[in-house]
Amino acid sequence: MPLHFRSLSAATPHSGNVSTSERWLSAVAGAGLTMRALRGGGLLRRAVLAAAGLSLLARSATGYCAVKGTLAGETNFKQGAREQMRRLRQAIGAETAATLETMGELYAAELQELHSAERQLAGVTERIAPMMQNEALSLRVDEYATELRARQADLESLLARSGIDPRAHPDEAMRALLNETEKMARVCAPIVRDAALAASLQRIIHYKIAGYGTIAAYAKSLGRSEEAAHFAELAARDKAVDADFSRLAKGTLNLEAAKTAPERMSPPGSLRTH
Repeated sequence: MPLHFRSLSAATPHSGNVSTSERWLSAVAGAGLTMRALRGGGLLRRAVLAAAGLSLLARSATGYCAVKGTLAGETNFKQGAREQMRRLRQAIGAETAATLETMGELYAAELQELHSAERQLAGVTERIAPMMQNEALSLRVDEYATELRARQADLESLLARSGIDPRAHPDEAMRALLNETEKMARVCAPIVRDAALAASLQRIIHYKIAGYGTIAAYAKSLGRSEEAAHFAELAARDKAVDADFSRLAKGTLNLEAAKTAPERMSPPGSLRTH
């Protein structure tokens, strides 16, 4: 998909570490190197030129340069490269969103994002379940993780039948919510951590309920009544999971967390999301 640079002049100092003029220069140089790579020559030469060209195009599109950030001491190169890739995904996603012109395209994009959301959440729930001290909560989260993997496969099948690429439209909102879950996983006292993680998961579930309600409405408007009913059922199942977490929180988790004294604090846990 081509990258567009119409918004470069609107960049602000807070949007990245590359100035507007540097972004334009990177765009021109990147396009030139990429064209030279396409003209032929040795395989190694073309690979080097293409890599350099694409790197400059990414620098221009995102307004962020991992190398520059590393040299300035803002971050290490691995973190900088990850940040640049995140910004590139956002830039491409924004351009893709601008091309949505029909309800069918909107439905497909929403379906892709739901698939991304379920995949991301499944990975996190699988990792946090063993961290939980409360046995009932840990078991319920583990069961939910299994259900999420089944949903992921179900959505992949639906996307395949519709000829839609499941990799497009990553759900950045889910990624942000899971970053907050990562923060909750660092709560020092294990009992407090259980209450915090349960609350964090409920926020995510509320987001997913809204998503399934939305796509059910889209499907209904497109005459996909069977799919609309299926999405409504998934929303209802998420509501049931949310109710289970509420009962655990009100009946046990919050009460136990309220009894935690500062001297009982243990070293913080950690959770990595991908």
